[in-house]
Amino acid sequence: MSAIIALLLLFAPIRGVVSDFSYPDFNNTAGLVFNGAAGTTDCDEATDLVEDLEGDAPNSNSSPSRLYQQGRTATTDVFSTVETARHNSSSDEISVHEAGFGHRVAFEAGVALATGCSTRLRLTPSHPSKAGSVWYESRVPVLRGFEARFRWQVSDHSVECTEHADRTLSRRLHRSCAVRGGDGFAFVLHGDPADADALGGDGENLGYGGISNSLAVEFDAWTNVDAQGSDDVFQDHISVHAGGPLRPNGPGKSTALGYWRAHDVADGKVHEAKVQYLPYVEPRYFELMTANDNLLPYLKDNGEGRRLGTLAVFVDQGIVEDRPLLAMPVNLSLLMDLPDGLAYVGFTASTGRKWEKHDVLDWEWCDDDSEDGCWGGASKPNQ
Repeated sequence: MSAIIALLLLFAPIRGVVSDFSYPDFNNTAGLVFNGAAGTTDCDEATDLVEDLEGDAPNSNSSPSRLYQQGRTATTDVFSTVETARHNSSSDEISVHEAGFGHRVAFEAGVALATGCSTRLRLTPSHPSKAGSVWYESRVPVLRGFEARFRWQVSDHSVECTEHADRTLSRRLHRSCAVRGGDGFAFVLHGDPADADALGGDGENLGYGGISNSLAVEFDAWTNVDAQGSDDVFQDHISVHAGGPLRPNGPGKSTALGYWRAHDVADGKVHEAKVQYLPYVEPRYFELMTANDNLLPYLKDNGEGRRLGTLAVFVDQGIVEDRPLLAMPVNLSLLMDLPDGLAYVGFTASTGRKWEKHDVLDWEWCDDDSEDGCWGGASKPNQ
């Protein structure tokens, strides 16, 4: 009897639309495929705290991590340490003893330590150079429209502290710290030959870079500065990327569809997102649409039943107000090579020299490949 109840809960809608599958939590992971560093966890587990570990980063997902780097100038020695920020160190404590900036500005100490929560997907642990992906085990219809909803939380960011010491007088000059995690996660559709085993690179790749024939809505939490030679933006943001049906996807400007929108991703709070594809152009979203030259090949019809559509990404209050953070016209049947209209759907994430935990708390999926569609037979929003 308990097994039957679990299956009923798995496919029960959690937010009022007709769901093709639904995970109100991840106590039951039937139907999911895990790759790389991805797994499940109870958020009541102990926070990663760093003791006196030295040397390279450990291979275990449960061991603490600390990285070291040393350099020098003509007059000073420079020592840099990256480790997981402790939850019991507040913004005030850091600011009193050393200059700092980053995710700690918005992060509420202890906010990720709420008790009594259900099991969640952990796409990456808070350790360096990890990548993970989680896919629904079967391909699902996407070309006739879909809606995906999920909540996420990013916590346990790394903190990098740098000390400057006078080489001549053997005297400490100053110390600075920045609490900044990395790198982010993505919601991904793909038709890669690796099927449900697909996994991209770590670091800036957010776990989807390298997956071909894919569309990624990325939630980027990495702080980019000019010295790194990156073409990405400075603050947390959400953007859409695709390499087309023949090329691997990636996080750079060459794959960006439209332009990014700033939004808190890694402030330690629980956020909600809705990713929606409509098989028609939605005029209500015209004022919020974004486009660039990379979109041009996909701004046309592709035959009956494969016409130009609308991709929209809603976050937090925008879901309630039916106001997307970003939207764009695009024809998925041209953007991806899906002869039967089916794709794998799921999440990816990664860390690099900076790290954080990327968690998905719940997930609901509905595709419009049915008579009633995602709105349960009701009129669609633009009708």
